[in-house]
Amino acid sequence: MGISISLENRRASLINPTLFAKRPRDLIEEIEEYKRETERLGRIYELHRQLGLTLDLDAMIEAFSRWLAPMTAHNLVAYRRRGRQRAHMACSCHGPHRQRLMTWAAELLEEPVSSARCGHLDDVDLYFHQWPLDPDQCDSLLLIHPEACLPALACLNLEKDVLQELRGPLERALAYEDLYDQARRDALTGLVNRRVFEERARTEMANAGRHGHPLVLACMDLDHFKAINDRLGHGEGDIVLKKVSCTFACTVRDSDLLARVGGDEFAMILTNTTLENANTLMKRICGLVREMNLHAPGSPPLGVSVGLAQWLHEESLESWWQQADAALYRAKSSGRSQVSF
Repeated sequence: MGISISLENRRASLINPTLFAKRPRDLIEEIEEYKRETERLGRIYELHRQLGLTLDLDAMIEAFSRWLAPMTAHNLVAYRRRGRQRAHMACSCHGPHRQRLMTWAAELLEEPVSSARCGHLDDVDLYFHQWPLDPDQCDSLLLIHPEACLPALACLNLEKDVLQELRGPLERALAYEDLYDQARRDALTGLVNRRVFEERARTEMANAGRHGHPLVLACMDLDHFKAINDRLGHGEGDIVLKKVSCTFACTVRDSDLLARVGGDEFAMILTNTTLENANTLMKRICGLVREMNLHAPGSPPLGVSVGLAQWLHEESLESWWQQADAALYRAKSSGRSQVSF
């Protein structure tokens, strides 16, 4: 009898209208939550896929900006690792407005960020969000956008999940950039190597031909450097090469191309520069090297001989180089530590 009553009660509970009405709602909510989570994970997977297509930092930031656009309207995305020469930016604006945004971004990324911050940029009437991407405050991500709040923060958990996903690909791109840069630079002086010099020289020649700008090639060779190596050792010779390279790099403009192309041989391309102005600059460099007063016992002080050649329209790099090298030989044979062209 007890068993019969219990079974009847159980049947009643199964058809209880209150329970029957409640369970579908719970199930629907669970299904909707599952769909939202599936969509969120799908979007994060798509971000991973797009970032995985490149190891270039500029391309990664551009891909992140495109991925974020359907969810959050924004004008600029920027990333910078402290200690790096430049920030990597993707900006959708043009003209003077673009320049103002990029100036703002550069200033904001200069400051170390220990936690997420936001603010208003008065002169452009836009807002920014900035997040640190590592606990050491070495790098950060910046977003400039038109709204005071970001919808993507809520729907994607941008501050936690997405930024965590970004860190790994960006770190890999930084490591690749370092390896690539090391392969293209002289390990001792930090100047670009001959291969890079020749690549960029052809680019400068094309630009000069297109815009009609003058271009000068300087071939440079250190005088009496062999005596320093032979009498004081290669360690002292390396120190001298570093000092001379630093003197060269500090004297020329950022737009000029300076390379170490051999043991004590250097080359330089002076952009938008006449032969007369190049001669003046190189004479100054000769004087600066002499003033360093570096020499081995019983040997004349270190100097630099320079050969200059003006690029002629449609002239090949090989022909141009031969002219500068011939001028360098004349400088050497005429007494050294001087400029010839």
